[in-house]
Amino acid sequence: MLSSSTHRYLVVGVANTALDLLLFTLLAVAAGVPPVLANVVSTAVVMTVSFFVNRAWVFRAETAGVRSYLGFVSVTLFSALVLQSLVILGVIAAAAALTPDLSDGLVEPGAKLAAVAVGMVSNFLGYRYVFTGSRSGTDAGRSSTASSSSTTANP
Repeated sequence: MLSSSTHRYLVVGVANTALDLLLFTLLAVAAGVPPVLANVVSTAVVMTVSFFVNRAWVFRAETAGVRSYLGFVSVTLFSALVLQSLVILGVIAAAAALTPDLSDGLVEPGAKLAAVAVGMVSNFLGYRYVFTGSRSGTDAGRSSTASSSSTTANP
């Protein structure tokens, strides 16, 4: 069974994903911004929103010092800029090889969705550690640690 913080993370993740995909699609498809640059911009916006929502609601951290913010940013940037960019490039290359006639308007957002799926798992594990210092999945293990340490959140 999923913990309450996992449920909250999933709700925030769905909202963040919708915002990220919307911004990415507007930039990459509507404005013609290169897909990796569109990913960087959409990620930066969503990361800022996510930090505050994850800190306050998902992991219920009472403080957010520089250390937790830097941890959050490190997890997010690695996931969004390295992992997601690699997935986006891989999916776009695979789509070009397998279905060259498929529109960029379908391929690019689809590549972003695949990248987000990889990123969500990576982010949850990293954020849980940043906010609680815990690798366990239980709320009990998190609550005492989260209330005594600085914390951060997810995109």
